[in-house]
Amino acid sequence: MNTSYHRKATDLLTALARSPRDVLPYFCHLPLWGRQPLDLELPWFSYQAIRFLETYVQPQHRIFEFGSGGSSFFFARRAAQIKSMESHSEWHQQVQTVRQLRGITNLTCELHSLRDGELEGYRESPFFHQVTTELWDIIVIDCFCGFSDGTYGELRRHAFQLSLGQVAPGGIIILDDSWLYPELLIPQLGWKIRNFVGPGPCRYGVTSTAVFFRQ
Repeated sequence: MNTSYHRKATDLLTALARSPRDVLPYFCHLPLWGRQPLDLELPWFSYQAIRFLETYVQPQHRIFEFGSGGSSFFFARRAAQIKSMESHSEWHQQVQTVRQLRGITNLTCELHSLRDGELEGYRESPFFHQVTTELWDIIVIDCFCGFSDGTYGELRRHAFQLSLGQVAPGGIIILDDSWLYPELLIPQLGWKIRNFVGPGPCRYGVTSTAVFFRQ
């Protein structure tokens, strides 16, 4: 979270004290050990959100993902189908290589570039509009946030607005780094929100991952 080092340390210690089960995985998954979420096949979410999803995701679920990585493989191991959009060509190639090496056949990862300085017209990119082709049981928003021209966060906001109409009844939207978007955490008619705050894999400090339930 975007706070001082002292506040970050205090928040982390408080979160670990409240959830002792996170202590061991947090230290085992620290970046200093050289492993990343892609290696671990874990989402870059809070541990509380990951534990919730371990029980929520079902074999028949179909999942759409803005952004790809460890979460793509986490969901692919548990669901029927996952379709991921990626905007960075090198990362897309890395995900594709790992997918092939691990023999994952129910994961599709598409590359649709979103280049800095091309804000105008980005809303029409296939990166976003592939989500509108059908309804999904789960939509994950954990992609590139925005450009260097002051639009940081805008891309996830746009993805979220599109996703509201594309979740099947009873489905969910997952918004990572939800602390960046307090305006989206205001309850809306027909939706319930759970915001999972705490440490997560391969990061220092505390993060938050919000789950929006379509009622």
